Formats: sequence, structure tokens, C-alpha cells
Amino acid sequence: GIALFIFLFFFKWYGGSASAPSIGGVNVSSSYSIDGWHAFTVNRWIWLITIIAALGAVAISAGLLQLKSPVQPGVLVAGLGALSTLTILYRIIHHPTASASFGGFHASVGIKIGIWLGLIAAVAVTYGGYLGMQDEGTSLSDVREQASGALSGLSAAVGGEGASDPTAATPDASGEAVAPPIPPPAAP
Repeated sequence: GIALFIFLFFFKWYGGSASAPSIGGVNVSSSYSIDGWHAFTVNRWIWLITIIAALGAVAISAGLLQLKSPVQPGVLVAGLGALSTLTILYRIIHHPTASASFGGFHASVGIKIGIWLGLIAAVAVTYGGYLGMQDEGTSLSDVREQASGALSGLSAAVGGEGASDPTAATPDASGEAVAPPIPPPAAP
């Protein structure tokens, strides 16, 4: 998480340069680079949440924080790490690149080393989340149950659906939804 933070804010992810032959003995060239935080407006928030979740999971495993959640920290870190890895990989594959030369003028735009280091850090966060899942005793099949538990808890907290409805179906021992018994008709 710390490495991803450093690569996101302090390393250049995209850049461009232009050079022309010297004019009257003055070298005419310029270059521009931008870090990962300033290059993206949406993905940067996913990456920042991934960094916070990874550092939070470390604090939880060290006993500095406690978390009461249906989703284990390792599952959260592995999922966010995988999402970060995919978004960075997408940005590598679909990056703006160009190179042009006209006489003595040359210009180029492309990716820089920071995006590659960011990809490696995101993969490391994903792997660290997976190792955290193993330490927590969470298998990949448990992830589905945790996610559905978190989503049902979220819907109950937000909308209150099913919380006070006596006619709502409830799960039985096998996990299948069972309708509540129909009461007998009232005698006249």
C-alpha cells in the first residue's frame, strides 16, 4: 500500500517531449510529465481507497484497530487490489501514445516508469490481500457468502427491507428462501 502511494504521487505515469533544432544557438526543447494522481480523475479514487484499505488491514492485523464487518479485511484488500490492478493494466493498454518527426522537429508522448511500478504495487496489494484471506481462514468460496451478507446488511440498514415485514421469506438451514407459514383462517 505504501509503495502504491509513493508511485501514485511521486512518480511520473505519462509524459511528452518535443525538440527542435537550435535557433540562433538557443536549444528549443521541452518536456512534460504527470504523476498518476493528476493524470486520472476517476481511477485515482479507487487507488486511494485501495491504499487506505491495505494500510487499514495491516493496522487491524497488528491489533491497532478493530473492525466489525461481515467482510474480512483480506477479502476487501484482495478485491480492491484486483480492481486497481485491472484499472492500471487498462490504462497501460489504452494509453495515449504518439511520435512524430518533421525535419529537425521531433515530438513524442507515452507512458513512463511510474505506471509500471504502480501496476507491480497493485499486484502486490492483491497478493497481500489473498495471503490475508488465507490467514483469516477465508476461502474464495467464502467470499460470495461474505459479499451477500454485506449487501443484505446494507440493504436492511439503508432501506429497511425485510426487517419488519412478517411476510418476508426467511432462509432455512440449506440457505433456500422459505415463505412463512400461512395462518389458519379466523373462525366466524
